[in-house]
Amino acid sequence: MLLVGIYTAISPWVIHFARTNPYLTANNLIMGLGVALLAIETPLAPQRMHRFAWTLVPLSLWLILSPAVVTASHGVSPGILWSNTGAGGAVCLLGVIAAKLAHDASG
Repeated sequence: MLLVGIYTAISPWVIHFARTNPYLTANNLIMGLGVALLAIETPLAPQRMHRFAWTLVPLSLWLILSPAVVTASHGVSPGILWSNTGAGGAVCLLGVIAAKLAHDASG
């Protein structure tokens, strides 16, 4: 999950849309750093983080929908859609797994 968060944060520069879509760039940077932070914190304190890990599911849905919402007037390239959809799907799947593992570890 940490790698997906890092990829999401740097994806505007990997896919080369940082200059053309500044709002989506900021969105992906903030979302990626948030996912990476949750990925770091969840295994460190599973007793306190098992409920917080479930927030990754709505974050993943926003990651999938954000290219259409944030850049509605500019249009979205297929690369941006594939990148955010793939990262959002991975965050959703890994978030459910992390929440389950954190819940099992908490007790």
